[in-house]
Amino acid sequence: MDGKFFGIEETLYDLVKKHSGDDIKYPIADVRISSETEKAVNFALEKRKNEFEEFYQKAGIHLYIEGEITAKTYDPMNIIPLEDRLLHKSFLEVRINNEDYHIQQPVIAYFGNGIQSINRLHLILENKPIENIDSLTIDGVGEIKGRYKKQENTLHLLIN
Repeated sequence: MDGKFFGIEETLYDLVKKHSGDDIKYPIADVRISSETEKAVNFALEKRKNEFEEFYQKAGIHLYIEGEITAKTYDPMNIIPLEDRLLHKSFLEVRINNEDYHIQQPVIAYFGNGIQSINRLHLILENKPIENIDSLTIDGVGEIKGRYKKQENTLHLLIN
């Protein structure tokens, strides 16, 4: 090794891009995908869908929290993505109404513009939340202000 790269501040990506030029010899449409690759992708998608279905089938009270929610902290190794939602299998910390909440249980986050910008959370609770005039108090999470409505075993909380 002659050491000619030690003084360079460019990234590896910058160097490869500079030396590869703008010509693409093989347009992406011409790339063939093997049947084994298709099977592997389909298997992975089915596994993700099954994880979500198992979540939806859990017993308990389904709570949907809707409104402007910001993801603060999460465990990237225990997230399952599917379309416009993420299943956080271990925990999710969010900011709602300028308050931080730590949700230490599986939760699905529906996002809009990027995974930090959440518009709906779906939790399944073991215990009924305490219903207040302008909020719900959720075991292990805290009091979240907003308007709510009940439908059988489901609660919808619309945050302010």
